[in-house]
Amino acid sequence: MNHPDTTQLEVVVHRQLQECSSIFLALADPVRQDIVMMLTKHEALNVAQIVERTPMSRSAISHHLKILKQAGLLTSSKVGTEIFYSLEIEDSVKLLKAFLETTERILVLKTQGDE
Repeated sequence: MNHPDTTQLEVVVHRQLQECSSIFLALADPVRQDIVMMLTKHEALNVAQIVERTPMSRSAISHHLKILKQAGLLTSSKVGTEIFYSLEIEDSVKLLKAFLETTERILVLKTQGDE
């Protein structure tokens, strides 16, 4: 059971995991998952439009939107007095893919070491 030295990759994957942690935390909540799914069906929605589609209060939805935005999953734009939210997931997807690719490389190397 000789494992190749994966120390450098493990350092990289640890950093990548830290970079992805806000994404994981944001997506862990079912309400935020629902908001993301709503925004996959609509180019942009304001808070009132999201509240109409959920049993949550306006303040609760605003809180969830703030977390999603801080995680880099949403962008907002002001139109008149309303703020509209839309998905902005390309950067998050890149971070998650890089994390998964590094993790997979570590697993492959460790599996090869077991042969």
